[in-house]
Amino acid sequence: MTIPRIYLPRPLETGDTCTAAGDQARYLRTVLRMRAGDPLVVFNGSVWEYDAVIRQRPEGGISLEITGKRPAPADAIEITLCQAIPKVEKMEAIIRHATELGAGRIIPFFAKRSVPRWPVEKSPQKRTRWQKIAVEACRQCGRTDIPEIGGIVTFEEMLLFSRPGGLNLIFWEEESARGIRGVLQDPRQVGMKSFLLVVGPEGGFEKGEIDRALQAGFLSVSLGKRVLRVDTAAAAVLAVIQYERGALGDTGRGG
Repeated sequence: MTIPRIYLPRPLETGDTCTAAGDQARYLRTVLRMRAGDPLVVFNGSVWEYDAVIRQRPEGGISLEITGKRPAPADAIEITLCQAIPKVEKMEAIIRHATELGAGRIIPFFAKRSVPRWPVEKSPQKRTRWQKIAVEACRQCGRTDIPEIGGIVTFEEMLLFSRPGGLNLIFWEEESARGIRGVLQDPRQVGMKSFLLVVGPEGGFEKGEIDRALQAGFLSVSLGKRVLRVDTAAAAVLAVIQYERGALGDTGRGG
């Protein structure tokens, strides 16, 4: 039986009594129908996972006691996903999949072919919504650390996130000389643990954008012969990297 998990954004220690309120309380009370004495797991975005027991169910909240804690397995690699903003529902799916597949940071940006455009004042609302989706994905997949959803930036601003000591890749369907598997298996890259991945919008990148990325130190890489949907492409990139680096497909639990 899988023990339910909830997120409480506060410091926790064994012996603490705390209250789950709002959405978390509704989830425990209405969806799971949990009662006093039922066990659950709590995470707070740290490197720890906490065992807890429901003690009371007062109206408006649920009282929990933290009964123990254990360190969560650490990720062996560090991944930042820079995602050109697609249609809203696809961006939400990308954030869910990227969280499940271990992205530590997700940076949304506008490319020239990005379809959605909204006023700058709406950006904080989008970011709050996306961060909530990342938290829910962590709860579902058993992850304890929560990926940071960065503020929305321009293409030029996104290029500034490139890492001198990491592997900076921009995925382009017209690239014919370099594939993702070949890059990851290159002896010069085998020990690489830090990745910055740039995935385009519907319609892909314009040639001028690829040229700018190459000038900024990125490698242009193909995902293969098939043209993938934008939400599939991001998940495929992350899955390939996690598999090649041994974080996907073993019997250990991912962080």
